[in-house]
Parts: sequence; C-alpha cells; structure tokens
Amino acid sequence: MRAPGEASGMFALECAMDELAQELGLDPVELRLRNHADVSPVSGLPWSSSGFEECCRRGAERFGWADRDPRPGLRREGNRLIGTGMAAACYPVALPGAPQRARARLYADGTAVVQAATPDFGTGVATVMTQVAADALGIPADRCRFENGDSDLPSIATAAGSAGAGMISAAVHSAATALRNQLVHRAVLDAHSPLHGVDPGEVVVRDGVMTAGSASDSYTDLLHRASQPDAEASGTWSPPHGDGEFAMMTFGAQFAEVAVDPELGLVRVRRMTGAFAPGRVLNPKTARGQLMSGMLWGLGQALLEANHMHPRTGHWANTSLGDYLVAVNADAPDVDVELVEVEDDVVNPLGVKGVGEIGQVGAGAAIANAVHHATGRRVRKIPITVEDLL
Repeated sequence: MRAPGEASGMFALECAMDELAQELGLDPVELRLRNHADVSPVSGLPWSSSGFEECCRRGAERFGWADRDPRPGLRREGNRLIGTGMAAACYPVALPGAPQRARARLYADGTAVVQAATPDFGTGVATVMTQVAADALGIPADRCRFENGDSDLPSIATAAGSAGAGMISAAVHSAATALRNQLVHRAVLDAHSPLHGVDPGEVVVRDGVMTAGSASDSYTDLLHRASQPDAEASGTWSPPHGDGEFAMMTFGAQFAEVAVDPELGLVRVRRMTGAFAPGRVLNPKTARGQLMSGMLWGLGQALLEANHMHPRTGHWANTSLGDYLVAVNADAPDVDVELVEVEDDVVNPLGVKGVGEIGQVGAGAAIANAVHHATGRRVRKIPITVEDLL
C-alpha cells in the first residue's frame, strides 16, 4: 500500500472539505486557497517549501476547472451523469535515521562509476542517480554508471516512506562532488597542469574538462600524468535531526472527472489531473511515472479495492488477486501530471522530495467528490460500490 494512513485520512478530510465548500457556496479550489497554511498546524513551524497554492492553480487550469458548474447532477452525456471533483494532497518528508553513504571512482579513460547499496525495484533509481553523479562530476551521463543492489556497497537506508530519491541523491551527490573537488585540487597543485596555481573556486568542469578562464585541463590528462589508473572518493550525507526550524511536507492537488450510469450504478473515471510540488525534480519522466501510478492506485482505492471477511469463519474472503479487485488498463483514464518545481534548501543538498506516495493521496477523495458532483449523492466510504449509488 502506498501512503498508509495519509491516503485514507486525506479521503475523509478532503471529502469533508468538499462538503464544507458546498455548504458555504464556495468553489472547492477557492476554499483551499483561502485556508492555505504558511506554517504547520501541528508544530507551528514554517514549511521548508510548499508550492500548494501553485499546484491548485496550475492543476485547475490544466483540468479546465473554471468551466465547471458547481450544482450537482446537472451535466449529462447520453444516459451518463458527468461530474468533476478535486482534493488536496500532502505527504510528509521522511528522513533516514542514519548517515547515507556512496562511493565514486573516475577512471583514466574518463568514465566513472558511483556505488551505493540501494535496490532498484522499478522506480528508475539507477537512471536518476547516474544523472546526479554525472552532473556533480561534470561528465556526460553516458560516461557514468551507477552500481547498486549489493550489501557490500556503501550503506543506504531502506527506500521507504518516499525517502529514496532524497537520501540516495544526497549521498551520491556528496561522493561525486568530493571526487570532483579532489581532482580540481590536484590539478591546481600540479606544476605541469595548465591550472597550476589557479583558485579552485574558479574552476568549472564540463565534459570532463576543468576550466578556469582560458586555462584548461582534463580529468584524463591529470590521471595520465600521474600514471594513475583511477581516483576515488567517498561521500556521506547526515540528515538533520530533532525538531529543527522547519516543517517538511510535499504538496499537490488532484482533479478527476467521472461518468456515472444512474441505472446501473457504474462509475467510470474519464480523466485525472494531478499537480505536485516535490522540490527539485531530478528526472521528469521517472517522476511522472511514479505520480501517475500513484494516481491510478488512488482510483483503485476509490472504486475497487477492499478486503472482505467471511461472516461465519472470520477468514478473509478474497485472498488472491483473482478476488481482490485492482485497476487494470481498461480502468485507466487519461492521466495528466504537472510538476511544480520549488526550491528547498532544507530537506537535503539537492532539495529533493519524494514522489512515490503522494500520487495516491487525495486521488480517491477527488473521485468521490466528482461522484457527488455527478449524482448529488455523498458517499463517505471507500470503495464506492454499485450499491452506494442505487
């Protein structure tokens, strides 16, 4: 399950917010914007970064929310009732309890390998960390590779709680930056280097070439002069501890359109839009994939997924995927994901927040609110079934 606690809790909260908006005669987006909190309501601390207001506005614009008639049950297409709904999304930024480590090595042929003991279970971490390492080293991504999935490599905490991208990138960036700085310092101390005596702070590295003004030296030339096959450095990121000075949260806004058959009680989600502010986005393609899959999981939560207990034996009645309903391709609507980048210099060195779970948060509530807008019937439980609408 993604977002355990947050996904179900936000369903209740955001359905209540939609009901409140109706009672007040306010647009649901406007209600949330008016009540946006600049500080955490729990700790009173300011957010390290937010982006929630922009998520609401950009999500509403992409979805076409302004054209919505707020009155329930009025829009029809054939025998289908059409409705739209929205909900806020948020998920806490989880920090690991121990230092995160990585190792970087550059070879004399200009290629590099960066290592960390994190698994890749389909999130694309190897691709993204290759990009992070190459960027920090100042070499092309195709000259760098990321090795992972071996407990003999430098330790990384479990990629859970949407913490993977932030903590792994912090360790990889630290190791690659340490190696880059090591090579730059060696060049400015090398009497045979064109960069000899240059201020290290003035050196820029691009495509494996260190440059300061008109003088330049390459990584490969530096290592060849020293008859050295490679250079290596390790990096460690120690996450902040304690209450700190900031509250850390990832924010978003979800929008959904449904078509309901009033005679059969069938609900089809026709399109979904999600706008999310996960700090710095390392790879838009993999981030969108994570968010889209979370939104579709929210569809399953809203309309399909449930555990049923046998009333006589007390055993679970649906113990396999043949009986436990999950969304399949035929259920998938058009899904639009908008990324709202915000600067955050608190969460980690690159300002990265997670996207693994926030895609599900709020999706079920947006669908339930859309069902109410289509039918005028408020369903306060999930999944929403045929019986709830007949």
